[in-house]
Amino acid sequence: MLQHNHYSRFLTFIYDTALHIPIRKIRQSVTRVITHHKAQNVIDLCCGTGNQLLYLQKANIQYLKGVDVSDNMLRQAKLSGLSDVCFKMDASQTDFKDNSFDAAVMSFSLHETHADIANAIFNEARRIVKSGGLLVVVDYCFDEKTHFLGRFAARAVEKMVGGDHYRNFKYFMNHDLLSSFSKGLKVARCQRFLLGAAALWVYENR
Repeated sequence: MLQHNHYSRFLTFIYDTALHIPIRKIRQSVTRVITHHKAQNVIDLCCGTGNQLLYLQKANIQYLKGVDVSDNMLRQAKLSGLSDVCFKMDASQTDFKDNSFDAAVMSFSLHETHADIANAIFNEARRIVKSGGLLVVVDYCFDEKTHFLGRFAARAVEKMVGGDHYRNFKYFMNHDLLSSFSKGLKVARCQRFLLGAAALWVYENR
C-alpha cells in the first residue's frame, strides 16, 4: 500500500505547520459540510497526521476514526492527541462493517496513489458509508477555472516530492480519475480553493 509511506519523520513533523495557511480554509469547509449534514460517525481515509480530525473534534463530532499506513504520519497524529482515533490500516480494505459511517473524508490522498489503489479506496469509502451518507473528497482540479499560478504551484509541490508520488499525480490529473471513480454519484457540492487548483467535492453515497 502506498498511502503516505514516502513521508519522512521530519516531513511529517513540519507537515501541518507548513500547510496551515493554504489548507486551513479547506479543513474548515470540510468541517462545515460534515456538521451541516449532522454526521456523527466519520472516518478519514488516509488521515495522515490527523489534522482534519482535530477540526472535526472541535466541532463535537461524536465518533471519529482515521486510518493510514504511514508510521511517521500516525506517530505525529498520536503526538496531537489522536492515539485513540487514528490507526494503522489499509484504507483500501478496512476492517469496518458495511454502512458503518455517516461520512468519509479523502483529503489530498487519491492523487498520490496508484490508480488501482485510489479506485479501491474510493470504493471502500462507498462500502463503509451508509446510503445517503457523504463522500467528501479534497484533491487537485485543473480546468478552465484554475489560475495558472495555482496550477504551477501544485505541480511544483508534487514534483518536489517526486518518485511514484509525482507519477501517480500526473496520471490522476491526465486521466481525470475522480470523475471515473464517482460516475453515477450525485455531486451535492463543489467548492474551489488555492487559485482554483484544488476542489472540495461532496458526493451523496448510494
